[in-house]
Amino acid sequence: MKRRPKRARWRGITLLAAVTASLATVQWRQSTTQETLESLDRLDTELAVLADRQEELALELVGIERRPWVVAEAAERLGLRPASERETVIASGSRP
Repeated sequence: MKRRPKRARWRGITLLAAVTASLATVQWRQSTTQETLESLDRLDTELAVLADRQEELALELVGIERRPWVVAEAAERLGLRPASERETVIASGSRP
């Protein structure tokens, strides 16, 4: 059996260590990238849910701003009622 010189042996060990370190670095970068992509997916999902909720609130706000809803709430919460024709006074457009 032929023995390798020490220099060739160290070169082989160094090469093996460099390849192992490179593979470990690649694996670490891939796992970090995977975690980042999963975080982005979670954020996309949260943004979609929040956008849906914003749309629901906008539609609810449109309903709340309508006169029938305001009149009903005023009657229920404050005991108010719409004024009758006799109680309505139309102010003239003149200024004092």
